[in-house]
Amino acid sequence: EANHIALKCDPEKAIELREHYSGIEGAYHFNKKYWNSVRFDSDVDDKLMKELIDHSYDEVIKNLLKSYAQNMMPSLDTFPVPL
Repeated sequence: EANHIALKCDPEKAIELREHYSGIEGAYHFNKKYWNSVRFDSDVDDKLMKELIDHSYDEVIKNLLKSYAQNMMPSLDTFPVPL
């Protein structure tokens, strides 16, 4: 049975959350700069949990879109400028 969830977080916000909530710590086996482990049976209420899940989703999508845009942009070699 799961007792926690790993959620991606803005690095500065991640530190603040860890300092304020005993149920939030750096996620095990993840880059602790960006990922928090949030325990379900802790001082993190349902409202905050939902906010953290939404924030994590936004952080992941933001990076996916950035990566997608960088990989999908054609290089200048693909479309040479006529002289």
